[in-house]
Amino acid sequence: MEPQLVCIEKRLSGTDVSRNLEVPSQARFLPEANGIMLVTDRDGIRYEFIAPVRKSGRRSLTHQWSDFAAAKGLRASEFIRINWSGNENHYVVQVGLEAHGQHIVWETL
Repeated sequence: MEPQLVCIEKRLSGTDVSRNLEVPSQARFLPEANGIMLVTDRDGIRYEFIAPVRKSGRRSLTHQWSDFAAAKGLRASEFIRINWSGNENHYVVQVGLEAHGQHIVWETL
C-alpha cells in the first residue's frame, strides 16, 4: 500500500452526515476548486466527491458524499479521516473506531 497523507480529519456533525461534509480550514491536499475526489471503498465501489469553494472561501464535499455517508452508516460525533493517496485525485476514507485519549484506531471504509 502506498503512503497516505492526511487531507481532512474531523468529528462529524449532523449536517456532515445528512448533507455535505464541511471541510475544515486546515485541510490539505484537496483538488483544485470543483475538482473531483475519487474514493474506492474496500468493497470496490467507487464514489466521486466534489469540493467546491463557496463565496465565503470555505469548502464542503458534495455530489456523492451523502450517498457514501448513508451507505457506510456514518453517524454524527464519529471521527472521519480522508487521506490523499499521493496518486492524482485518489483518496481513502477512514472512520475512527475507538478513541483512547488522543489515540484513535482507524478503519478504512
